Amino acid sequence: MNAVTRMFEQVWGGRSLREQVLLGVAGGLVLALAVSVLVVQPLIGFNDRARDDYAAAMRLYRSIQDDARTYRQLAADAREQTDTGRSLRAVAGATALRHEISLARMVPADDGSLTVNIDRADSRAVMAWLVELETGFGIQVASSTMDRAGEGVVEASFVLRRQGGGR
Repeated sequence: MNAVTRMFEQVWGGRSLREQVLLGVAGGLVLALAVSVLVVQPLIGFNDRARDDYAAAMRLYRSIQDDARTYRQLAADAREQTDTGRSLRAVAGATALRHEISLARMVPADDGSLTVNIDRADSRAVMAWLVELETGFGIQVASSTMDRAGEGVVEASFVLRRQGGGR
């Protein structure tokens, strides 16, 4: 280690004052560049990604708010209908056709409920269909899953029951 230090002192001492100042400034600039590349730029990139993620979350939140507002509006505008003579399966199928929703599968359960799967449908049509089932026929959604399959398109699965558990 002493040999390296002596060699460095010899080389440094052999330089003029002007060369020493220029080498010191160049070393400072290299250090500043290293700090910028290794610390500052990754932090700026992280901040940009966080801002983009926040903006995407806000867009999704506003979309959900709009869908909830649409659901409430459709519920308020839905007409009153009563038809308890038809089966749950017939009512769900007929109203889905009226809303231009293609039902992928309907599976009746022993407890009188009906599981309905929808592969791809307009989200507004699905909301209007659910509102009509509840307000017009007393059919409630016991459980549901709904995934966005594109802009304004959803894939969904619902478990439907008549009020009071009747078939």
